[in-house]
Amino acid sequence: MAFAATNGMVGISIRDTALRMAEVTNVAGESRISRLSQGRVRTALNFTSLQDHTLIRRYAEDINRLYETADFQISSGVFILDSSMVVIKKIPVDVNLQGDRLKDHMRWEVEQCMINPLEQYILDFAPLPADDGKDFMQVVTVVARRLVVDYLKEIFQNTDLQLRAIDVDVFAAQRVFIGNYEASADDYVALVDVRRNGFQFSVMKGATFYLSHEMDYPDDEQMEPPHRDDEHAARLISKELRRIIIDYKLGKSVEDMRAIYLYGDGVTDQILETLQNTHNVRIDRANPFKKIKIASQSGDPLVPPHPETFVIPVGAALKGL
Repeated sequence: MAFAATNGMVGISIRDTALRMAEVTNVAGESRISRLSQGRVRTALNFTSLQDHTLIRRYAEDINRLYETADFQISSGVFILDSSMVVIKKIPVDVNLQGDRLKDHMRWEVEQCMINPLEQYILDFAPLPADDGKDFMQVVTVVARRLVVDYLKEIFQNTDLQLRAIDVDVFAAQRVFIGNYEASADDYVALVDVRRNGFQFSVMKGATFYLSHEMDYPDDEQMEPPHRDDEHAARLISKELRRIIIDYKLGKSVEDMRAIYLYGDGVTDQILETLQNTHNVRIDRANPFKKIKIASQSGDPLVPPHPETFVIPVGAALKGL
C-alpha cells in the first residue's frame, strides 16, 4: 500500500504475541522518535489466526490498549507483515518497460508462479537502479494474499489508528539501516532477524535491497529459549551466511561482508559473542536509535534495554517520512 508523505507515523509490529509500537515525527526535515511502547496480543498473529474472524476485534482491542496507554499522538499507522506471509522475488525486466506496460508485465510474471488466480493476491513492486550499459533492470516484487490484507484492514477499522500502509519486516529493517548506518555503493551488508523458530536473512548492496532469505530451524531443533543452544544457533547463522555469499557470488567467506547486524527477539549475548569470535568482520546488534534522535519525556530516556527488538516498528514508522 502506497501513500503520500506525512509529518508523523506509528509503526506497529506483531511477532508471535509480542506487540510493539514506535511513533516517529518529522521535525524540520528530521525524523525523531517521540514514543515507544511494547505489550502483548492475546493470540499470535499467523495464517491460522487469520482464518478466524472472531479474533479481529480482540486484536483491535489489544492494539488500542497499548496505543492509549502509551499516549500516542499520531493517528496514522503502518503495520508490518511478517515476511513468511508474503512472497518476495527479484525479477529481471527490460529497462525500457515503464508505467502501465511495466505494471502489466509484472502482473504477468507473478501469474506464472502463483497457483491460485491473480485476483486472490495483492502485488507491489519497485524497480531497482539499472546498471549502466545494461538493457535490463531488477524489479523487487512482493505478493501478499488479499485475504491477509483485508483481515488487517478490518482490524484497524476497529482501532483509533488509520492504516496508511502495510509493509514487510525485511524492508522495515533495511530502512532502519539506511537511517542509522553508512555503507558505500559496492559494500554488502547482511541483516539477520534472529527469531524463536528460525532466521530471516537480508542483504543490501549499499543502500539498495539485494536479496532476502528465510531459514527455519530443523524439525528436531524446535526448542524454546533458554533451552536452545545459542552456540549452535550462531553456527547455523554462520553456515547459512556462507552459503548465501557463495551461492550469490558475493565473495568467498563471511569476511567479505562489510558488516553484519542482528536484530529481533532471539538475539542473545552468546549468539553475538560466538559470531564475533568466529569471524573477522563487524558483527553487532542493530540499533535503530543510533542516529535517529529520541525525544525525552519528563527527562526520562526512552531507549529500551534491547534496542534491536524495536528495529521493525521503527522501520515501519519511517515509511513515508
